[in-house]
Parts: sequence; structure tokens; C-alpha cells
Amino acid sequence: MIRHAIVGASIALVAACAAVPQATTELDRARSTYRAAAASAEVQARAPVELEIAERALADAERFHQANGDPGMIAHFSYLAEQRARIAMKTAELRAAEAQVATMSEQRNRMQAELAARERGASGGATR
Repeated sequence: MIRHAIVGASIALVAACAAVPQATTELDRARSTYRAAAASAEVQARAPVELEIAERALADAERFHQANGDPGMIAHFSYLAEQRARIAMKTAELRAAEAQVATMSEQRNRMQAELAARERGASGGATR
């Protein structure tokens, strides 16, 4: 019976030790991804709300890490922060593409209006 308790305690200790490096690695990845998103002027301009959500998730992960909290919670909030930072970057890309499409559409409409005006002018001059 004591032998089973010792084996169980050893397994729990090994599992806990394995979770700490994983949580730290995930936190480092989250920090790196967040820094990349925050450094992007495009993200700051086009996805500030998404970036703020990523920042809050990273702050939660940092708080758990500093308090020597549950490695599972650190890993969880780190994962959320990393994914939220990626969402901010993709949202900025999407909004930049939407802005480009809108600009191109405006240019097309302007060119069509100019062409129609020229055609009206050319046909009006021919009938005189």
C-alpha cells in the first residue's frame, strides 16, 4: 500500500514538472506572437479591439505565471493570448483587403462615370 502511494506521488510530481516547462514555452510563444501583432502599425490601425483582447489574455497568463499558479491555467491563457494575437493580425489583413477593394471599386465607378461623360460629349458634338 505504501509502495502504491510512493509510486502515485512520484507520477504526480513528474507530471507537474512536465507541465511547468510546457506552460512556460506556451507563455513565451504567446508573448512573441503578441509583440509581433502589437508592433504592426496595420494591426494597431485596423484591429485595435482585437489587439486589446489579446493583451488582456496575455496579462491573465502573466498573472498566473507570476503567482506560480496552475500550469494548466497558464497554458490556457497563453494559448488564448496567442490565438487572439493571431486573430488581430488576420483581422487587420482582412480589413486592409476590404479597404483596397473599396478603393478599387470607387476608382472603377469614377472611371465609368468619366467614360460615360466622354461618350455623351462625343455623341453630343457629333449631332450638332
